[in-house]
Amino acid sequence: MQTDCRIKRQLWVMFVMFVLTVPAYADDRASFEQAYDKYQHYIDINETELALESVRDAYRYGARLFGKSSINTVNLAIEYARLLNDENDFRTARKVLKGKDRILESRYGATGVELVPFLIQMGRAAKDPDTALGHLQRAASLSQGYEDNLMEAQKNFEILFILLARGGAALTEPYVERAFEIYDARLQASDVRLGLMAYHKARWTTSRGELDQSLGFLRRSLSAFEGQQPMGDLERGARLQLVQVLERLGLSGQATQHLRAIGAATPWSTTAGPVYQRRANISARLRESLGEGEVKLSFTVDENGFVVDPRITKSSSGLLSDPMLEMIRGFRYLPRFVDNQAVATPDVEYTESLAIVVAGAKGPNRFSRPNERGFMNSGMLDVTDCGSDTNNSLSCDRIGNVNPGK
Repeated sequence: MQTDCRIKRQLWVMFVMFVLTVPAYADDRASFEQAYDKYQHYIDINETELALESVRDAYRYGARLFGKSSINTVNLAIEYARLLNDENDFRTARKVLKGKDRILESRYGATGVELVPFLIQMGRAAKDPDTALGHLQRAASLSQGYEDNLMEAQKNFEILFILLARGGAALTEPYVERAFEIYDARLQASDVRLGLMAYHKARWTTSRGELDQSLGFLRRSLSAFEGQQPMGDLERGARLQLVQVLERLGLSGQATQHLRAIGAATPWSTTAGPVYQRRANISARLRESLGEGEVKLSFTVDENGFVVDPRITKSSSGLLSDPMLEMIRGFRYLPRFVDNQAVATPDVEYTESLAIVVAGAKGPNRFSRPNERGFMNSGMLDVTDCGSDTNNSLSCDRIGNVNPGK
């Protein structure tokens, strides 16, 4: 009899809990669906702050609705962390993602491609470079398991730009190589994704002095970028890089078409500097004898962007005249356009400091030390700037190792 009463009481408690839970479950589902719908809407209209608030609410309601160990909750956490990373809130992103790898691995195993989005967001949020690189390398490796290798290319594409954002340009080549290999086999020549990877291939081959290969990659990238009206930044960047490579190859005539194309799409400015420049050939002995100095030049930029009729207007030494005039004749500018016609522009001025242009002198430090999240230390080379001109090719044979940070 007592046993029957105890069973009845237990059943009654279970019934009461069920009755109380049903409305709460229904409320959580309604709240989750409302928050998630808002998140998708704000993403569609690029309202990042509102999207972040909505996905935070969706994650909170989803954890209660599906359970903290649910794959649904993990996927919501990854979306939440992605927006947190976009807003540079890396600490909160790490907190949101903490422990989610164990849930994913228990469901998909340690090599499942389902871990890739999680690893990429962990790589973005990681506090130190070694940890970040470890997550990103693992993500790239696991992405080989996608049935459609375009997904693998996309993940390598994402990793490339994460590394660039964190100052790790010197670490990007394997991701460029793999994404380019897949896109080259799968995409049309006009696809922007292929154009971007061809552009980055060009930067790497340029850094190694492989200018003929670089020229081919840049032409492929331009074929994917050109055609927009007005000219887009991607086309402009490819044409500017083509000018650099063509000038270094001694193909100034071919560089002209790109200078004219950019010039036609760019308002003329009297403060615009040269698109391509060389350094003066000044002997170390002359440099030591003169010390620091300054030279001002005036010249005409003709309708093809060449410097003509240069003259010295001010100089700290007459001994600098010949090397400075020789230097400036090798510069290229964007030509000025008037009524859609290229015209010569007289009285363009340029000032050069002897301390920067002389052979053996060090230029300004182009690699300022990044914050501790960055991959580069103060001596690491960014290969995208290697080999910037004929007379001052940067050496990119030695690339620094990952800085473990502070």
